[in-house]
Amino acid sequence: MIDVHILPIALTIILVGWSSWRFAASQAELVRERRIWLQGCLCIAAGLVVEAQPVLSWRWLDALSMGLLLGGYQQFALVLASLQGRRLTYWADGVLCLLSVLANTPLLPEYWALLWNTLALGVVFARLSWLHWQIERLIRHGYPILTTLYALGAVTFCLRLAVLGWLAEFTLLMEVADPLLYLFVSTATIYGSFGFLMVILRRRTQHLVRETLQDSLTGALNRRGLDEALLQLRQRVPPYRHVAIAMLDVDHFKQVNDRHGHAAGDEVLRQLARFVCQSLREQDVFARYGGEEFCLLLPGVSLADAQYKLDSLREQFARFPVAAGQAVLCCTFSAGLVCWDEVEVNPEKLLHQADDLLYAAKRAGRNCVMVAAPHGD
Repeated sequence: MIDVHILPIALTIILVGWSSWRFAASQAELVRERRIWLQGCLCIAAGLVVEAQPVLSWRWLDALSMGLLLGGYQQFALVLASLQGRRLTYWADGVLCLLSVLANTPLLPEYWALLWNTLALGVVFARLSWLHWQIERLIRHGYPILTTLYALGAVTFCLRLAVLGWLAEFTLLMEVADPLLYLFVSTATIYGSFGFLMVILRRRTQHLVRETLQDSLTGALNRRGLDEALLQLRQRVPPYRHVAIAMLDVDHFKQVNDRHGHAAGDEVLRQLARFVCQSLREQDVFARYGGEEFCLLLPGVSLADAQYKLDSLREQFARFPVAAGQAVLCCTFSAGLVCWDEVEVNPEKLLHQADDLLYAAKRAGRNCVMVAAPHGD
């Protein structure tokens, strides 16, 4: 009689694979990954059913089962690697799968096939654990359950390999290793089949966040994103001693639009955002405040250091050629700079003050940085 424990596992893997396929149908860029993931789910489910069937005990069926199982897990690994931007390579996986099939044929003793299967699956589970860790560390929320499950499976495969190879006389170890192996492998396989669905959900969440908090033209934060960043800075414990706040504005932007068209103006804004963001630290914030005006937050930077940085950026951008259609433009920006510290903790007031200083820089001839007087002066 067929092992009834295998059937729900196989059915769950098939259903989750199909659900992932349907759920990601709207993401055209995942067509290849969806196909490979579904193939992997079907291969693993088929391999489990072939392995659990009680009618035939041919070694060739063992070879087929092992080929399906290993091929399915390897397809999971290929998709996870692809979603991280890693290049897909098939030859190593193909060689491992081919060797596993050959090892399970009557060409080799069954004992050697058992050793090879344990080693091959342990390697694949270790690889899946590492790939899931690469993905889960980016999420930064919750416990890395898939990483842990696959890692425990890999460790248990190593334990079983040690028992088979060197400690065969200790039957008690085998009695412990086999139930643990079944527990970790079945649980990791079921939960691992959700891995692609988890990544899809994360990509959709990132897309929604970008639409909500990012400016579609420049890729910088929008006003809502700026408000979120200011709120996080106010709630930070311990707080930054200084936060430099600058308002930037492209000089003569209306003339760029009038002479070269709005497409050229849009390109100037994109290039300015890209130019500034290249020089920022991880904790810095750059947002489009409106029109051609941007806001820059520099946590932990004093007023003098922020002025030096802005002046350096301003001078470099003035020499930076902006390709806008048929024209190559050299643009400048003006800025107003204030400092948020323990004396002044009203971000809205400081934004208005920086905006006033920005217009003072415009009146002073543009292409310059106007700085607020330090507190107490």
